[in-house]
Amino acid sequence: MTPTLARLTLLAALAATQLTLAARAGVGDFVIMAGLSWLGGGVLLLEREEQVAVEPSALAALAALPLRRFLPGALLLLWALLVLSFAGRLYDPLFWALPLAVLTGLGLLAGASWRSPLLTRLALIGALLPAQGLFNALWPVEPLALLTARVTALLLWLIGRPAYASGRAVMLDGQVLLVDGGCTGHTTLSFCLVTLALLWLLFPLRLRSGPARLAPLLLVPVLLVAVFLLNAVRIAVLAYTVRDPGDGWWRAWRGFAFWHDGAGAQLFALLASGLVCLVYVGLLEWQLRRRRRLAR
Repeated sequence: MTPTLARLTLLAALAATQLTLAARAGVGDFVIMAGLSWLGGGVLLLEREEQVAVEPSALAALAALPLRRFLPGALLLLWALLVLSFAGRLYDPLFWALPLAVLTGLGLLAGASWRSPLLTRLALIGALLPAQGLFNALWPVEPLALLTARVTALLLWLIGRPAYASGRAVMLDGQVLLVDGGCTGHTTLSFCLVTLALLWLLFPLRLRSGPARLAPLLLVPVLLVAVFLLNAVRIAVLAYTVRDPGDGWWRAWRGFAFWHDGAGAQLFALLASGLVCLVYVGLLEWQLRRRRRLAR
């Protein structure tokens, strides 16, 4: 096995282990958030492996590394294995720091120096997962819940469904939708912010002086408003669901649980993230065409 294949295989194995533990625990949000960090770090490591020459053997590659890189890299990977073995619980902070340790360790074992831009980007991508956890824990839920209830009631009223907001509750005829912490969409907001940060790390925009500089800076608030409105649409959809849709996957689409915390809720999260990707790619294309136009 070549050193390149060994490092990438180790990355895939550790990522799959963490995601499998989270999936078996029934925490879909964590799986999506962690998968984003693993995917972004994997892309950078794959690019690194393609740029370096193929070593004759793994032993020679490891022997060529300075001790100040090999020892911390190996210790970080061993620490990750210990966490997966003994502290693999979602409430354990160490479990959230796995991508940070693994991506940094593999970057060192791949030959990246401590001050290299590659290792900095790998560390930042690995830190995206614990950053999402802190964002979700510290976000003030109450103001967002009140605003979500008001906007959802307005959307229902606009499509002809009588509704009004009373605090965090959306009052309908014979039905009450209570906007709790999960319904505020703050996890989706954090996921979209991390998606935007990951795209910036992988495909950085070149900010120039002048009015054109404002376009990337306005991207964040505009996208956050769009994601908030998407979540309000999801809450409005709950007004047309039933508690017991019956058996069969085709009937689950009418169920409350499907759109509240099931696959339908995850679908809206992926749709919001896709919107962020689409807008960012469009901004990259606009910037590329602008540079070509100025170069003529």
